[in-house]
Amino acid sequence: MSFIKTLDEAMKGLVFAKFGSTLGLSESAKDIVFAPKDVQLRKISEKRGNDSVEFLGLWRSAIDFDWQRNNSPVARRGLSLEYADAGKTEIITAKAIPVKITYDMWIWTLCLDTLMQATEEYLFWKFNNPNLVMNYLDKYPLELDLHFGGVIDESRYSEIYDIGTYFVGRMPITLDGWILSTFTSKTILTIILKVYLREGQAPNYEDILLDTFTITSDSSSSG
Repeated sequence: MSFIKTLDEAMKGLVFAKFGSTLGLSESAKDIVFAPKDVQLRKISEKRGNDSVEFLGLWRSAIDFDWQRNNSPVARRGLSLEYADAGKTEIITAKAIPVKITYDMWIWTLCLDTLMQATEEYLFWKFNNPNLVMNYLDKYPLELDLHFGGVIDESRYSEIYDIGTYFVGRMPITLDGWILSTFTSKTILTIILKVYLREGQAPNYEDILLDTFTITSDSSSSG
């Protein structure tokens, strides 16, 4: 699995953890779709087996190289991770590329007030210092900052009498991410990566586990 897809899956978990309860959603496998807006209604119908509107949509709309972070220590040297297996310890180097990844999140609901509640939650969220935290072996945390924009009403009011009444709000989220291109090691190793949503200020922040990913390193004949 590409590291970009790992970030996509992490963002799906983050969005569902933050806004699922606002829409009364409980099953992420059926209540969020990762697709462009134009096909989200069709995708949710395929998942659920019926036409229903209360759901979350997410799509990655842009990836840009982040020149401002290109001279950071992580960008220059990569990530040095200690791996221990069967009593043997090895340092794994992960090459890291700084990127800005833009996602769009959509709230689909039959109730205008539900959309307004989600809007308020989104606007207040930025003041809670949210980060996406990637954690290896529970001692190598990498905090990825989240940035927010304006909320856009994309409801199709002119078509209400043809398609029914529902409301759609688009909320952008930009992630200061890293793409880990390769893990280099003498042998093929499996890396367990945990991803958290972190909110608040240290030492009183709260971490919510979103997902756990398994990433396999590339073997190297050097050394």
